[in-house]
Order: sequence, then C-alpha cells, then structure tokens
Amino acid sequence: MKTKTYTSVILLFIGFLCNSQNQKSDALEGSWMGRTETKEPSWSELVLFRFELKKNEFKGYMDFPDKRLKNIPLDKVWRVKDSVFADARISLGWPDSAPLIFKGIIKQGDSIIEGVWGGHSPLKLSQTNFVFNLKTNTNPQVTGYKIIKLIESTPIKDQQITGDCWSFATTSFIETEAIRLGKKPVVLSPMFYVIPTYINKGENYIRRNGSSFFREGDLTFSVLKAYKDFGAIPENVYSGKNDTDSKHDHTDMNNALLEKAKFYKNTHGDLTPELYRNDMNKILTETMGEVPYNFTYDGKQFNTISFAKERIGINPDDYVEITSFNHHPFYSKFNLEIEANWDNNQYLNLPLDDFSTLIDNALLNNYSICWDGDIYEGFNDGFAVLDPKRIVNQNTRQEAFDNRTTEDVHNMHIIGMAENEKGETFYIIKNSGDAKDCGGYLYMSRSYLLQKTISVMVHKNAIPKRIKKKVAKSI
Repeated sequence: MKTKTYTSVILLFIGFLCNSQNQKSDALEGSWMGRTETKEPSWSELVLFRFELKKNEFKGYMDFPDKRLKNIPLDKVWRVKDSVFADARISLGWPDSAPLIFKGIIKQGDSIIEGVWGGHSPLKLSQTNFVFNLKTNTNPQVTGYKIIKLIESTPIKDQQITGDCWSFATTSFIETEAIRLGKKPVVLSPMFYVIPTYINKGENYIRRNGSSFFREGDLTFSVLKAYKDFGAIPENVYSGKNDTDSKHDHTDMNNALLEKAKFYKNTHGDLTPELYRNDMNKILTETMGEVPYNFTYDGKQFNTISFAKERIGINPDDYVEITSFNHHPFYSKFNLEIEANWDNNQYLNLPLDDFSTLIDNALLNNYSICWDGDIYEGFNDGFAVLDPKRIVNQNTRQEAFDNRTTEDVHNMHIIGMAENEKGETFYIIKNSGDAKDCGGYLYMSRSYLLQKTISVMVHKNAIPKRIKKKVAKSI
C-alpha cells in the first residue's frame, strides 16, 4: 500500500494542501527550522517547515532530518495577524478535537516563530537556508555483497509527493515481466492506473456509506485490473502531470476527492454512479491531465489496449498474491484483512517455509516479485534488516500481524538476490521513495522479508511444482 510516501504515524502522511490567509502571508515563504523541547531529550526532534508560494497560495511541507524523512505535506497553513497555524489532523487521521501540529506567534522582525508542536511541546522556529536532502542509491551493487541473481529491469522510479507506491512498484514489475517475455524495454506511466483505481474506490466508498477505505494507498490488484480494462501507456506519452517540469504532488487532488466522495456519501435522491464518477474524473484530470488513449510511439499508432498487447504482452490473470498467516487455512485463498483491500481481493496462503521457497525459486528462475509490507522497523540507509538475534518463524510473523507491528505500509519491487561475506541472503529491491535514505535500490535481509512482508505477487509459473500441486484448485 503506501508509501502513502513516515515515525509510524508520520509514515502515513500523504500530500496535502497548504493555504495562506490574511495579511503578511508572504513572510512565511521559505524555510523555518527548530527543535522540539521535551522532558525526555531522546524524544526531541528537528523539524523543518518549508512554505512555497504558488498562484497566490502556499503549499507547506515538513522535513524531519533526525528521522531521515522529507516532503511530508501539511493539510494547510494559515495566519491571523501575527499568529501562525499548521494543521495535519487529516493526514494523521486524528479527530477534529485533536490539537494542531503547530501553532505559534511571529516575533523579532518576522525571523522567529515561538510556538507549540503537537499541542504540548515548545518549538521555536527560525528562518534558515538549510536544505535537507535524502540519498538515492542508483547502483544495485553494494560494497561487501556478492550479487547472485539480478533480473533485467527498467530504471528506478520516483513517486515524489504521492502515496502511489502500489502503482509505481507494480508498473515496474509489469515492465520487468515484459522484458522477461522478450519485449523491448519500455517505461510505463504509473499515473495511468491511479485514475480508474481512485474512481472505482470512490464508488465503493459511496455505495458503502463511507465505511470503505478511501485514501491514496492501494494494492497490486488494482493495477492489474486497470491493465486488464484499459491497457498501458508509456510514461513519455502520459506523465500524469499537467506541468511537465513539476513534481507529482497530489495534495490538492486528494483533499478534493475526499471532499467530493463525502458529499456524495451524504447525498440521497439525485444520485447516479455516472454523476459521481464523472465528477471524480474531473478532479483527477485537473491535476493529472487527460489521458491520450490514442497515440504514436516509436513511429507507430497505438491505443492503450493495443500497446499493452503488442509492447507488454502479459496476461493479468497469470499473477497471484501470496501471503503466510496461520489465522486462515494454508494452501487456499482468503480475503486478507488489511485496510487497502477495499475490493475484497483473495490471497493464496502458504506456510512460511513454502513462502520462502517460492520467493527464492521465482527470483532464481528470472521471475521478479512485487512486494507489500512494513517499513517501520529496521529500514534505514539502503538496508532493511532486523536484529540478528531476533527469532523469526510462523508464530512471530502471525503475532506481528495480530498486534499490528507488521502492517501494510509500502510496496516495492524485488529484482534479485545477494550474499554478504557470511553467506547470508539479501534481496535486491527497487524502491520508488527515498524516506530513511532508502531511495533507489536497497538490500533486504531474509529475516526482514519473512517477518515484515504482508504479501508478494508472482507469476503462477514461478510457484514450485511441489507447492503448485497443493494449491492447484486455488489458482
């Protein structure tokens, strides 16, 4: 699910609007930095606010250098005389009664803001020229590790200020599958799949009277469904940005979609699916642009369906999501109880040993893997690792899922395997985000994969014959 682009609660922050109000709003433009004051020094954190003026409105973002997190968007920022307020309750999932993320008073010639962070911690902000950057690892080879398998793939992707890791990871997976099938490499548009997914998700939310999931996060299933229904389009034909020089930023779009879905959820009588689907599509295209369903690529005319058939060639029905939890029977499918599974998709359930065997078998036989899992713990500086003394087995995995220390947070793409000097296995991952300095390629230990993975998607032919016999009726 998510990246949506993260502490545990901050990982869930996804792009949000920052509006300026009232007089002297231009004094806020630029960067402001400070450190929270707490009773426990270890809880203190450096906070960097950035306010950008665009079209007479401000967009606001937070960086957390100590936590290696960047571009966490705010809901909004406003000013009343010398008072400044920053709201993040929507992004945090907090109720309206919760405190603002920051409120303060501008002092000393507009160069200092004395305020309170999260409703209780003092925070003094000063204007700064400091620029916080994260690392992106552009080389899958890491010093001290031997690559034992690396599947040919496409360039790394950057989801930027969106929570669309599910589409970025899955399009990377589809591109890699096309290469495996002998197709010429092509970079696809992840945003092409966001539009139909959001509209379908919105309809489900409205029909279920708001009781269904309706945020940026999603799953591989939605990309495969959109691929089956609409095909594919190259990134250089449809980028999903009206302004080609800008970054992907779905702040305004997400807020507008949620507001529209809530409006129709509360509407009775004059209501049709065509009405609200068209309205949501208008919001999406205002940010992402109109999709050119007919286009020229490599000097040849295509539509999105013919392009998928000729230049990609996968059958979306050939793929299966696989997990390993003992609260459901093994070797059969079940509806996995995660929030992003709004469409009630079915997962094949395997014992952990078979789950591990399947992953290695797939990679060693040139089948890459789409990964969904948790990045709250042990995810830092290009690696995803757990304490080597930690015991990982079926029971610890189940316990972590039950107590929610393993959650559906992020999607990535596994394209290879490596070994350290001790002969321990690591998995080579393509990541579309850069939080915790894990942008680009990262290495994930076997124990991390077995403990923190929610599920993986693979081609059915990647399943070993021994396991395939046991699940034949389910796939």
